[in-house]
Amino acid sequence: MHIKKLLLQSVLLGSSLFGLAACSSVNKSVALDEDTYEIEDVAQTNEADYLCNNMPLNIFFHAEQAQLSWKEKTYVLTHAISASGAFYLGEGLSFWIHGDEAELEFNGVEKNYCRLVRVES
Repeated sequence: MHIKKLLLQSVLLGSSLFGLAACSSVNKSVALDEDTYEIEDVAQTNEADYLCNNMPLNIFFHAEQAQLSWKEKTYVLTHAISASGAFYLGEGLSFWIHGDEAELEFNGVEKNYCRLVRVES
């Protein structure tokens, strides 16, 4: 009789836990819609102009990427992790922004110091 009572209690407890799990729901609508996310990011483009060694530099920021134009060439950069400021990397170059100053570096050798002239959102 004691075994039947234990078995019955175990079955009831298991059924209760299963019922609670079945009644809970996961909110799938919270998931990020990647297509919408990409469209929203493109709409939030900022532009900035700098003077780097007395040469004009223009940069457009698009979400995690930037398009930099300098000395009649255009470069596509990707946002990278930085301890301070904003840091962008491209093939053979980097652009680091901290406040109103920036640094454009080619192949880790040629450094160009820049100052902010204009920002447009």
